[in-house]
Amino acid sequence: MRITNLMMVNNAIQNLASNQENLAKLQNKISLQKQFENASDDPARASVSLSLRSNLRTLESYAETAAVSQNWMTASDYALNQMEDISIRASNLILSGLNDTLSGSERAISIGTEMQGLIDEAVELGNTSVNGQFIFSGYQINQKAFELTDSPTTILDYQGNAVTPKIVNYLGDTGNMQRSLGPDQSVTLNVRGDQAILGFIQSLITASNALTQNNVHNTNNPLTDPFTLQSALSGVKSSLETMNQYRTSNGARLRQVESASNFLETIKIETKSLLSQKEDVNLAEGIALLANQQTTYEAVLEVSQRAISALSLFDYMS
Repeated sequence: MRITNLMMVNNAIQNLASNQENLAKLQNKISLQKQFENASDDPARASVSLSLRSNLRTLESYAETAAVSQNWMTASDYALNQMEDISIRASNLILSGLNDTLSGSERAISIGTEMQGLIDEAVELGNTSVNGQFIFSGYQINQKAFELTDSPTTILDYQGNAVTPKIVNYLGDTGNMQRSLGPDQSVTLNVRGDQAILGFIQSLITASNALTQNNVHNTNNPLTDPFTLQSALSGVKSSLETMNQYRTSNGARLRQVESASNFLETIKIETKSLLSQKEDVNLAEGIALLANQQTTYEAVLEVSQRAISALSLFDYMS
């Protein structure tokens, strides 16, 4: 086969173009700091990369759920802890009211006023919200869990005057909210206010009414004894035990969420590391390859230039 000068020129130009294309690819990789820009550049790496990115998005979704759950449970624990403080103060007030040396006015005004303040505080804690969502309302997260309203019936105070007591209404529902922390792991997010808190507030109201009416000790009368200070004290203690049970359960689930959150963060770091290995360019290696490719390109350019410039007009025509 006869090698013509035109063929040599075309080969030189083709080699220059090929080297220039390789040089441009390396420059682009270093600029983007990525092994490939399009999946077609490296299908094998791209396939693994897409799979890792999908896993990472799933992990981030679980991690976000865990963070929200942790906030809810921490808020629930704080509220129940504050409820315990209220119960201790309420018990002390009731014990003071059980002192036979006190008058009806002292019970109704001095102790009763503070007891009413504790009721308001307990209702406020029962309506604790996180990011505008009420945590003790079951599924009804946009609705307050509790409200105080006037009772439809009146009672007689220590002086025999008719007064309208307060009653507490639960406005939530019985929903237990489940959240996924992983493919095979879920946790109950909320503590239901009707189960954990409602009875406690009702006991505080019973105590407040008993102080207003000056009903102190049980008299073995089934119609009136449930509304005495003595019965209210038992109710406060019993409801505190109930709240502590729910607080313990919430604490156990909180530890589960914290453990899952830590595990998810570890897996996310490992996944990002694998993704970096598949996608990111080793800058030191890339710069070395770029320098080598630049040298190769310049050598090819120099050789081609000399070969073409050395040809005579007769060579071109042959």
